[in-house]
Amino acid sequence: MNKIEIQDPRVASKIIAVNAENDKRKAELGFLGKFFGSGENVRLYIVGTISLGVLLIALVYTLIPDQYRSPDFGLKEMWTLVVLPVESTIIGYLIGSRSKENGA
Repeated sequence: MNKIEIQDPRVASKIIAVNAENDKRKAELGFLGKFFGSGENVRLYIVGTISLGVLLIALVYTLIPDQYRSPDFGLKEMWTLVVLPVESTIIGYLIGSRSKENGA
């Protein structure tokens, strides 16, 4: 790593303070914080990840041949009992959280 010599002690102390703050923030975030980040949109990222995961699983289950699917849990059950309720709940959560933020 290249070392930069800084002549001004005020600049050096500010750089050290910023680096210490960044290290502290990384330690506070943890694993999920490193993955999703921090800030206002964390809830959106988490809910979006869950939504995409459910849709991906449903898509894979839909595309596999019939012989590999469970006879008790068909496509109709997958979409009506799992995917649609989860996705509509996520949409309702997002709309509700946005309306609370706007003061409605």
